[in-house]
Parts: sequence; C-alpha cells; structure tokens
Amino acid sequence: MLTSSVLSLDKNRKQRRILMTAVCRSRYLAIVLCAFIMAPAAAQQVFDTDILVDTFGFDEHTKKTVPLHLLRQGCSARDCIPSIDSPKFVAANDADHLADNDIVIALTWKGERRAYPTKIIDHHEIVNDVIAGTPIAITWCPLCGSAVGVLRDVEGQITEFGVSGMLYNSDLVTYDRTTGTLWDQIGAIGIVGPLTGVKLDLVPVTMTRWSVWRDAHPDTMVLSTDTGFAEDYSRDRYAKYRESERIFMPLSATSNALHPKTVVYGFTLHDGTLAVTETLLEENRSVDYEVDGRVVTMSLSDDGSVRLTDQEAGDTISPVRLFWFAWYTFHPDTDLVK
Repeated sequence: MLTSSVLSLDKNRKQRRILMTAVCRSRYLAIVLCAFIMAPAAAQQVFDTDILVDTFGFDEHTKKTVPLHLLRQGCSARDCIPSIDSPKFVAANDADHLADNDIVIALTWKGERRAYPTKIIDHHEIVNDVIAGTPIAITWCPLCGSAVGVLRDVEGQITEFGVSGMLYNSDLVTYDRTTGTLWDQIGAIGIVGPLTGVKLDLVPVTMTRWSVWRDAHPDTMVLSTDTGFAEDYSRDRYAKYRESERIFMPLSATSNALHPKTVVYGFTLHDGTLAVTETLLEENRSVDYEVDGRVVTMSLSDDGSVRLTDQEAGDTISPVRLFWFAWYTFHPDTDLVK
C-alpha cells in the first residue's frame, strides 16, 4: 500500500505541475512581451504569490550570498516553466524535427553523445537526464543565452533541478528538489538556502549548429519533441529578443564594449576571467592571448566545441557560451578578445 500511495502522489504531483504550467505560461510570455515595449524596470509585475516567501519560506534570516531583493520574480509560481524529467531521444537519422542551422546543446559523456535542441529547451530550461548511468542536468537560460551542464549528485544526494521562477541579473535561478536551495545558473553555485556557497560539479557542454554536431558525431542521440507537454516546438520564440538590445531584468553591471547579445565564450582561469567572441573564433579557429606573461590558446573544434589550453599551467578549460551582457554582469573585470 505504501508503494501504490507513493506512485499515486508522484502522478498527482506531475499532473498538478502540467496544469499549473498552462495557467502560468500566458503570464510569463506577457512579461517577456513587456520587456520589448517598456524599460526593464517598468516591466516588473506584482504577483499574487511571492515565491521567495510563500513557496520557499525565505526571509532575512535565511542563509544566502545574494540579498533577496536582488532576486527578481519572473513568473507567478515555482515550476511555471516545467523541467523535462523523463527525456526521450531519437537517433540522429530520425531527428526530422531539426533543421541544419538549429542550435543544440550537446555533450559527450563516458562515450555517449546527446544533443538538446534549444527550440525545445526554450520551453523547459532544464532537462534532468541520466547519461551512461550518471545523473546530469542540462540547464538553459534563453534570456542570457547560457547553457550549463551539472551533475545531479549534490553533496552525496541525487536530486532534480527545477525552475524557481526567480531571476538574478536576468539569469535563470534553479532550485534543487531535495533541499530547496536556489542556484545561480551561470555560476553553478548555491546562492540562497541550505547549500549556499556549494559549487555544483560542471559537465562540459557544447553549443553549436545541429549540422556541425551531427556531421562530427553521427551516433548522437537527440532530444525528442515527445516531452509529455503540449508545446509548439517548431518556432523560435526568442528570435526578436536576441536581436534587441533590451534586457529582461535590471543588471548589477553593464558594458558598451559589444552589443549586449553578442555571443561570447567565457573562461574562468586561476587568476581571472576571459571572454572571446564567437565571431572571432569562427573566423580564425584558433586565437592566442597573453595572460600575465603567458600565452593561452582558445580553439574551435570541428564538432563546435571550444577549449582554452594553458600549456604553462597544464590546464584545458571549457567555457560557458552566452551573451556578452550576461558574462560581463557576473565578471565585470573580465578581459575581452574580439
């Protein structure tokens, strides 16, 4: 009886999440529209539910590294954007839902290869997956253009990640369903809650065009549109946003060095941070840069993956691919190669 009760509870919880998504989605999209026609500060709305207080129970005494007032509510409830928790995949040859120029988040892990189309994850932002027996989460913030892969084994517990409904510097804030801690997506670090200050273990991911990844790795598996949700995955819902200079939420630091939506690869080194534009890498394939008297090399591989090699330190570093405004906001002292 205990087993059947747990299964029933699990089923009901998923059904509630699906129903809640349908209600919340229209309000979320309305806010995105406001971001295009009004100044960012004017786009803020007041919701019936204060997610931080009413859902997570946070207050001034909660352990945190980011003040609660800097977290902005982006929709009316936690999980307003539903994560994919039981992903299904098809072989590359059967991926007729993708065009050659579609962008995918891709990775190789223990010999297995996966590709996650952003036009699907735009609707979900998180995929809780298991690859070669390893629980992994693929997280995607369409507002920052940032894809980050992390292990779901956190402090010895396997967890799922969900969309908290909050944003920090316009970036996705995830939460884990075990402790309720809030996590900064780009930094992959706990910012509010029991695991504040804990760093998630990163899984290197690549963002590139589908044709580039497919041609290099024809054995890859591809996320299917069979997600369990009634969504139209055929259109690019953030195309106008990427072209605009508008940002969804207020930022702690801004830069005019590049168009804010310029795509860069951001690297965290032992002694600082570095960003290189995607355009420069695509034109040159390999770019050298001097950092504190030593030369590091940033290179673009045939499968679209990017790496930085620091031969003197013996390091090979994977980047985060994201918009310039997002990298600069979190790393205002960064060097820029363009």
